[in-house]
Amino acid sequence: MNEETWDTICRRCGQCCFNRIIEEDGTVYVTPIPCRYLDIVTRTCKVYNKRFETGEECVRLTPEIVRSAFWLPEECAYVAHVRKRDSAKLVR
Repeated sequence: MNEETWDTICRRCGQCCFNRIIEEDGTVYVTPIPCRYLDIVTRTCKVYNKRFETGEECVRLTPEIVRSAFWLPEECAYVAHVRKRDSAKLVR
């Protein structure tokens, strides 16, 4: 899957663009503070095409990162996609 196709999986909910506090025990708290580049009305990134060069903590999501990213919300389209793909591989 190429990067362009991968990007279309995102539903643009903006949930991953809010700051988090991660406790030592792994508990994740999502704060009400978004990345400064998130348009909270449209839930889109104002600098999407250069988001990895901004110096913010934007993570380039890949299937491998999604599998291990305990901080992504369960409702994340990437999480659902990777789980569906992984479970299809198990059925084969």
